[in-house]
Amino acid sequence: MKPEIGFVGQLSTEDILEDLTFAAKNKFEWFEIALDWKQNYDLSPKVTKKIREISLKHGIKLIVHTPYYLPTSTMLPEIKKGVIENLRKAIIFAGEVKSDKLTIHPGFPEMPPPAIKYCYESLLDNLQKIVDIGQKHKVNICLENFNKPLLCSELKDYLYVLNSIDGLMATLDVGHANTTDISPSVFLKETRDFIIDMHIHDNNGKRDEHKCLGEGTIDFKEFFSECKNTNYYGPFMLELFPYENIIEGRKRFFDHWEKI
Repeated sequence: MKPEIGFVGQLSTEDILEDLTFAAKNKFEWFEIALDWKQNYDLSPKVTKKIREISLKHGIKLIVHTPYYLPTSTMLPEIKKGVIENLRKAIIFAGEVKSDKLTIHPGFPEMPPPAIKYCYESLLDNLQKIVDIGQKHKVNICLENFNKPLLCSELKDYLYVLNSIDGLMATLDVGHANTTDISPSVFLKETRDFIIDMHIHDNNGKRDEHKCLGEGTIDFKEFFSECKNTNYYGPFMLELFPYENIIEGRKRFFDHWEKI
C-alpha cells in the first residue's frame, strides 16, 4: 500500500489558494489548512468555495489546523468562552470545505506543578465540549501532542487525555514526540488506535526545530517500520518550511519508506 503524503500550510503565504495550488501542482494527496499564522488566510465564502473546487478537481483531501497558541486548557471562564467559540467556527469551516479532521492543541499550563492537575481537569472539560460540537458537524477532533515541557508532551499525559474523552482522536506530531525521553516509535505504538493525522519533521531531540527528515535525531527507518507494523499509511503531513523543504522532505520520506 502506498503512503499518502501532504503538508501543513506555510508561514510565508498570505493566500490559502497559493498553498493549495502548490499542493495540486506537485500532486500531494493531502493539505492541512493552518490557521496559526497572523494572516489567518481569507476564509470568505468566495475563497471557501474555491478551496472546495480546487481540492475536488485535484483529489486533495483537507485537514484544518487550528492555532497552536489557542489556550485550550484555560481555566478562566471569559477566555474559555472565546476558545470554544473560536473552535466552533473552525469546525464549521472544516465542514464547509468538506474536511472531517480538525487538529487542536492542548494549550499551555496556567498553574505550575503540582497544581497542574487543575489545568488537565480544565482541558478535559473544554475538550468534551469541543468534541460534542465536532460530532454534531461530523468533524473528528484530533488532539496534537505538544513538545516538552508543555501539556500533553509526555506520553502518559497524552494517553490519559485521549482515553478520557470518548470520540477524541489524535494528531501525532513526530517532532514533538522526539523532544521527550520516549521515542516517536513508542508514541506511535501506544497511541495508534487514536491516530488519524500525523505531522512529520525532524529535530535535535531537545527542541522543536521543524528540520527536514534526516537533519535531526529521529530514527525514521524505525519509525516507518512501526507505521507499517501498525498498518498506518497516512495521512503523513510534512510540517516543513518553505516549499523547497516540502519537496525535499517528500523525497527523503520515500527514500526511507521504500528501504523498509
